Amino acid sequence: GGMNMSAVGIVTIALGVLSVCVSGALLVAPEAYFGWLKETIASNARIRMLGAFVMALGGAVVWASTSEDSVLGIFLTIYGWVCLAFSGPLIVLFPGVYRAITNPFMPSDTSNFFLWRCAGLASVPVGVFIIYFGVLAL
Repeated sequence: GGMNMSAVGIVTIALGVLSVCVSGALLVAPEAYFGWLKETIASNARIRMLGAFVMALGGAVVWASTSEDSVLGIFLTIYGWVCLAFSGPLIVLFPGVYRAITNPFMPSDTSNFFLWRCAGLASVPVGVFIIYFGVLAL
């Protein structure tokens, strides 16, 4: 151990921070968040960029977790492979399919952001929890 920073810890913290950011956006500015998401999935090029990001994230997670022989490492490996196997090819090769899957979840009635705010509020502790586990892994 010592000063050897765990890749799993770093990746886990990054995932947690990402999770808190998304939850925070849902909580504070659901209109802006869904506006961005709608714009992103409206264009195939943007969906592909999102796919590339998800694949990079999945790759980083798998790379980091293979060196770790722990429950967290195993969980991250599975999560990473799910990102790589499903999200990547689906988003990059079939952006239209991804849009068709995502669109029904888009709130059409913009006045009903209360439930989304609740979802955001409920997800923040999850992200914090993930960060905590990441810090433990360091």
